[in-house]
Amino acid sequence: MSKKATFDSSTSPFVALPTRKLLFRRLADPLWLDRRFWLALLLVAGISSIHIGLSLSFGERMTTFPNFVWILPILAPIAYAGLVFGLIGSLSIAFAAIIAIVPGELLISHTASELWGAGSICAIAIVIAIMVSCDLGRSRSTTDPATTVEVLPEEEQRFRIAFEDTMVAMAVVGLDGHLLRVNRSLSTMLGYSPNELIGTNFLDYTHPDDRQLTLAMNNELAIGKADQLSYVKRLIDRSGRTITAEVSRSLAKDNRGVTIYIVASLRDLTAERTAETRIVESEQRFRLAFEDNMAGMVLHDRQGNFVDANEAFCTMVGYSVKELSEHTTAPFLHPDDNELATPQHRRLLSGQASSSRIVTRYLHKNGDVIHVEVARSVARDEHGEPIFFVSSVRDITGERSLTEQLSHQATHDSLTGLPNRQFLKDRVTQAHDKLELSGGYNALLLLDIDDFKGVNDTFGHYTGDQLLVGLARRLEAVTRASDTLSRFAGDEFVYLAEGLASSADAEALARRLLSVLDTPFVLDQSTIQRSATVGTVVWDITSDKGYDELIQAADTAMYEAKRQGKARNVLYTPDMSERASNSFKLAQELGLAVTNNELAMHYQPLVELSSGRIVGFESLMRWHHPTLGTVSPEIFIPLAEQNNLILKLDSFAMNRASTVAASWEAGTPDRAPPYVTINLSARHFHDPTLLPLLEQTLATTNLAPERLVLEITESVALQDIDSAIRVINHIKHLGMTLALDDFGTGYSSLSYLAKLEPNVIKIDRSFVSPASKSNYAQRSVEAIVSLCCVLGITVLAEGIETSVQLKELLHLGCDLGQGFLFSHAIPADQIQPAEALVLKNWQEAAEPSLR
Repeated sequence: MSKKATFDSSTSPFVALPTRKLLFRRLADPLWLDRRFWLALLLVAGISSIHIGLSLSFGERMTTFPNFVWILPILAPIAYAGLVFGLIGSLSIAFAAIIAIVPGELLISHTASELWGAGSICAIAIVIAIMVSCDLGRSRSTTDPATTVEVLPEEEQRFRIAFEDTMVAMAVVGLDGHLLRVNRSLSTMLGYSPNELIGTNFLDYTHPDDRQLTLAMNNELAIGKADQLSYVKRLIDRSGRTITAEVSRSLAKDNRGVTIYIVASLRDLTAERTAETRIVESEQRFRLAFEDNMAGMVLHDRQGNFVDANEAFCTMVGYSVKELSEHTTAPFLHPDDNELATPQHRRLLSGQASSSRIVTRYLHKNGDVIHVEVARSVARDEHGEPIFFVSSVRDITGERSLTEQLSHQATHDSLTGLPNRQFLKDRVTQAHDKLELSGGYNALLLLDIDDFKGVNDTFGHYTGDQLLVGLARRLEAVTRASDTLSRFAGDEFVYLAEGLASSADAEALARRLLSVLDTPFVLDQSTIQRSATVGTVVWDITSDKGYDELIQAADTAMYEAKRQGKARNVLYTPDMSERASNSFKLAQELGLAVTNNELAMHYQPLVELSSGRIVGFESLMRWHHPTLGTVSPEIFIPLAEQNNLILKLDSFAMNRASTVAASWEAGTPDRAPPYVTINLSARHFHDPTLLPLLEQTLATTNLAPERLVLEITESVALQDIDSAIRVINHIKHLGMTLALDDFGTGYSSLSYLAKLEPNVIKIDRSFVSPASKSNYAQRSVEAIVSLCCVLGITVLAEGIETSVQLKELLHLGCDLGQGFLFSHAIPADQIQPAEALVLKNWQEAAEPSLR
């Protein structure tokens, strides 16, 4: 059975008596923010207006009631303000009523009793305001002493425990918004002690931007629109930190249904909202990274089905998101690469990898092939299960094209487009491996253009480059599908032949390559005829030669072919390497021969055939090697030409021979001193340093220019006829004489003689030696002598060794001659006594024919 309990503020969990601090805090409350305060003022204004109106009526005897009686209704708004706002509210409304009443009482004429009555009513109003506000304020915060509620001690204890010990922040709030009681959780949330919070208005801790919301919610409770409600607002704690909280408010009523206070509970949503904000921000960042990424981005579910793609990806493949969604399979996958990503996808699903990267091909909607790099990652739930896959797709088509272009440039010649030596090296290695499987023979053919430098010097490097390109195209045309043609360096091409049956096949290929040069090249309106020399090396499975050794072997064979006369192919044999090694060593020693005084000049007499006297000497170089003895000019002169030593030897010969010739004296006063002839190499004849060297030699040796005869072969002059004519004109301008050596062995023609205008023609020994036996040779010599006689050119026959040859030449009217019949080439110190010996030999051979 429940018992009645008088409401006692000392034991109730719901209230606390107003303190002095509470009164002072209420003085600071802004009453004008509450619409109920303005309602009380409106009542005062209405009653005051009625009072003034009645006062005027009383003055005109319109009513019999005393004027001050109409002031009594003013007590109603004072009592209402005391009920709602307490003492401050009731006093504020009381003073407002006095201010509204007094002017009317003072301005309108009244009797003394009426003024006394009005003043008494004003005083009563103030007293009543204080009494009513205190009494009603107490009944608002407690329960009227006469009112009782049934409170069960057990329930009260349970509520106290639930209120104080709950983790939820709670407060008992008065109808005016002031805190009557708070629990520890609310105190902790706001950072104030309970005593600091009690008596303060809940608006004090509300964010300024949310105070109107709070007042609106309070008003809904006050007018009975709802018994309980929830809303979210922001609070400000003691440190100034903003707290987002969900506020739930419920009305507490007495047993008569009268609202006595409000119970508020607050749930801190700050962490939850922060987490939600982070999730939203994370989602926004993901969307920004996904949508605005310059790389293509694609989402797939765990089954691999398409979910979404960004604009960059759609542009890349040419399909819209809608089109991609409508396909059950990805329409952009290249059919040959469909299964390429499957193993990686399985690894991601199984958790063996968290990401993967592959390079594959896509097909654009228009059919174009796109090379892409796909980086795929998997997103997992809290249990580690895959949720979706996100792929970043980068178009590397241009990059791949550039890489292929750079790779091609790294392995191909930029001028001809042929593979270069790096590419060739790889192919030679592969060819070795194929030999182990298929057997047979492989071959390397090194082709070098003969005298390519002459093309560059004559026509310029641009024409030379065009010649290389033209030759490359011709060689490509005869290259077998199984073979490799490469430009090795400069004017050298290397042909790798695979799967040959024998070395004879390699030689046939060499002839095939050389045949492409049979037809002249027509470049920039110039016709250029060039030959080439080929060195070939053949090997089989038993060979242990590597790439470098094979190239060296082919190079050795090529130089052997050059030595044999160019425009041919030579097959490499092992002994060539030894000869090449010896030749290299000899070339190194030849370079030091001038410094070591191993070179000397010998002189062979040039004899006037009609008289037997010496008119000049041909200077011939000799090399006395310290260990090998005398080295033949037929060995070291070609060696010098191959190793760029010929200019050095020519300069030595010119200086030494000119110096010696300057010391010769005439045999008799009526004869001029003998002249000296010097042989010029093809390289030196076309070299720009020749003419300055001649001028310097004449100046330093004091040799008369007419006593210096320069010999060039017919083939040297015809290499570049225009250049030869310019050099010959300069030589003649300096006063020197030109002799055309080996005449009849090359392209002898009247037109060339007319252009070159040599002073002397030397008939090659091949025409002189068989003169007594070959009718054709005899007729040729006769024709040459007759031609020179008509043109005023001196004729000199080489290789006269017998009296028969001498007699035949005398009969033909040949001017000069040289040969062993008269004298071998002799050192400079034997020239003086040589004249008598030459004359004696001539007399013995020629006298019978002269008698």
